[in-house]
Amino acid sequence: MAVLRCAVAARGWGSLVRFLCVDSRQLVPAFDRAVLPLVERTVPDEEERRRIHATLLSTGVKVGFALWGYASMARVPFDAELSVLGSSFTRLYDDLVDHGDRAGLDGDLASLFAGGSFRPQSRLEELLLLLHDAIAVRLPHPPDDPIHPLLRELHAFQLRSRAQRDPRIPLPEVLEITRGKGGLGMVALLSLLRPRMPAEERALLTELGYVFQLLDDLHDLALDRAEGITTGATLRAFSLTDLAARIQRLRSRFRAHYGTASPLTAHLALTLVGAPLAARRRTGHHGRPRPRTGSLPLLFSRAGNIRPHAPGSTR
Repeated sequence: MAVLRCAVAARGWGSLVRFLCVDSRQLVPAFDRAVLPLVERTVPDEEERRRIHATLLSTGVKVGFALWGYASMARVPFDAELSVLGSSFTRLYDDLVDHGDRAGLDGDLASLFAGGSFRPQSRLEELLLLLHDAIAVRLPHPPDDPIHPLLRELHAFQLRSRAQRDPRIPLPEVLEITRGKGGLGMVALLSLLRPRMPAEERALLTELGYVFQLLDDLHDLALDRAEGITTGATLRAFSLTDLAARIQRLRSRFRAHYGTASPLTAHLALTLVGAPLAARRRTGHHGRPRPRTGSLPLLFSRAGNIRPHAPGSTR
């Protein structure tokens, strides 16, 4: 009942439908213009290129959905190309940290986020740097922009998340990592649309990112259990009712800060309603995602991961 009340109370369903049916279509051509040429430039193997293309495009549509919702709520311009560049960088960065084993990579990435040099040692690292530089060209951040220390803090949480492979990790540490990764990651992405974001808004959007990360963990419950990843969902630290209550509190805070909570709370409610269905659908399914090209199928399909050492991968 709490989930149903959350969905009914959410505002912005009409705008959300408009995005699904109309506005989301701009993300695919934006990806083809901004990201695809970089993939083609760095990944010579056709099968690997196709796999990376599918993963980054699906991620771009999903993340673009959230960024579009924020832009509508906060009344800032939505930049589709910047959105898909940011989502592609985030997806590839996450997978290099989670699945790569190159000595020195952690420090090299920390140097990149500190404004230092980064010398790629693989095709995927070269792609990561090209994505980073493409974002910097479109949206240069001055040295005193709060995004710089935020990215360094986010990188530290990303490295700490490896501890979630240990089943003995205590729940408070799991939730701290979840908040750090999800919250700071959300602020970093939304800062693409609002540079020099003030501290009050960063705090509010950190909570938004935390809730999205909890929802994502719930969607990936079966897969995380199969792969031995410990999350708040695998530890049953929260329920759908708990998440519905968090979304309702966020709705009130959004209205106080922005004057509206739509359509982003409708997006949260949709993700909440879909969580049990996603968990059941993914049980026992570990294959590669099927190729999809339309914005709607991409939005509701699993993006998958880019594994640096997968068969046919580009080292």
